Amino acid sequence: MIKEWLVSIEVARDDNGPLSDEGTAQLTALLTDREAQPILSQSKDGTVLVSMTASGRSEFEARSMAEKTLRDAANVVWSTLGLPPFTITFVDATPKR
Repeated sequence: MIKEWLVSIEVARDDNGPLSDEGTAQLTALLTDREAQPILSQSKDGTVLVSMTASGRSEFEARSMAEKTLRDAANVVWSTLGLPPFTITFVDATPKR
């Protein structure tokens, strides 16, 4: 059975720099367009925590879907802004109630 999951993933610039407000807004807009219901928060070290909704039969499927959705959106933002490469790190996935 397919269900919705709340997946948390971190995305960070490989040069440890922060993502600008413009970058955060663009990333939020792209994830919203993909119906991921994103919530983004940036830590002091420049890492952006992205919590989003993903569907899947298992935690693994939801995680994979969320990571792909974030990677696709981040590729657009990073290319548009000319940023250095980024790293995505899985944090958590829990079923939505």
